[in-house]
Amino acid sequence: MPEGKFALLEVPDLNGGQPSYLRLGTAAPLGESAGDDLAERIQTFTDDDRKRDGSPDFVPVGERKAETAKLHTKGGWRDHSDGNRISTTKGDKVEVIGGNYRLLILGNGEHQAGWDISGGHITEVSETFGGSTTIEWVQNYGGTWKVVETTVKGEVHTTYHGDVYDFYYGKRKESQTGTDTFPTLVVTDDCIDDSNPPSPQSIPTENPTIVDRTWAKSIASYTGSEKLPIPIITDETWAETMVSKTNATSMTDDTIVKEASTSTMKAGSISSSTTVKGTMEDATEADIIKSKTKASKIISETRADTKDEMYGDADSYTKGDSKTVVDGIETTINYDLVTEVVLGAMVEATLGGEATCTVGGTVELTVGPKVELSMTASVSLSVGPKVELGTSSTEIHTSKTELALTDTNVSPMHLFF
Repeated sequence: MPEGKFALLEVPDLNGGQPSYLRLGTAAPLGESAGDDLAERIQTFTDDDRKRDGSPDFVPVGERKAETAKLHTKGGWRDHSDGNRISTTKGDKVEVIGGNYRLLILGNGEHQAGWDISGGHITEVSETFGGSTTIEWVQNYGGTWKVVETTVKGEVHTTYHGDVYDFYYGKRKESQTGTDTFPTLVVTDDCIDDSNPPSPQSIPTENPTIVDRTWAKSIASYTGSEKLPIPIITDETWAETMVSKTNATSMTDDTIVKEASTSTMKAGSISSSTTVKGTMEDATEADIIKSKTKASKIISETRADTKDEMYGDADSYTKGDSKTVVDGIETTINYDLVTEVVLGAMVEATLGGEATCTVGGTVELTVGPKVELSMTASVSLSVGPKVELGTSSTEIHTSKTELALTDTNVSPMHLFF
């Protein structure tokens, strides 16, 4: 027996062999009394090994472990019952614990749950949730306590009535929903009973269906600010099908890019539809605008009266056949010199009357054969002088009538058939 005084109140044979006792004073050696198999499950506290160097009221690890080592030898109060213990208090109850506190509940089996209150921190462990909680002192932000929680929960329903404020400060905030590797999640509890830890939990992962609905009087979203912009933002989306629909009374979309802006789209086919009841305005200002289109065929259809104004030189190049059909009246007005160069044959067919009016001098230079064919009456009117120069001229008419106030032909030879 240990040295020292103690008082023992014992009922050794309660209900056929269930002992109950209360011992005050010196402690009996662990293992000699009923219930010691339960008592020896708790040998340490979480704070014994907690990292807390530099924290207020710092106590070295060695001193903390040395104090905990006397847990079952210090004596004081020891009670046990093989039966139940029921305590009722109709009024207030006050418990003041100068040291640490640890609770372990087995649930009539080996389902360990409870909490550890040591070093001024509470650590909870439960069979309901897999995961762990660690608390340690770090030197970040001038020294502070850091809580790291790893929790695996089941179905969670949360309802808030009232204002909600979320503030995050730190070096990293990461969120993940689902996975593209489909592993089996293995979680090991940070159990408060170090001598008998439970088996790791294997949880097969499954990607969820996500539905997000929001109703509000107003929604404002801000990322960064003019004073402190975000250095880099990356947004990447992979999907089989994407559907986006926006309904609004009015919309304003402003994008300001101080430097280069690059946009790339790759698709099997693109269909774009825009319906505007009022006026649609599109304004672009740039030093140089480059547009490049590569396709096997381009079909463009416009149903509207059009007005096209261009200020500056225009250079157009077409490699291939070009055909323009005007079903109506075409009017072309040039206020300056018009130069038309055809490198190759040129065929013009007019099915109907053609009137050409030239106010001013006209010079036509043809290098090569020239054939003019008119299937109907042709009228050529020149208010100013007209000069024809040619090394060879052949005219074939079934009937030709020329009316001219003055007609001057300068040619070394005239051939008439």
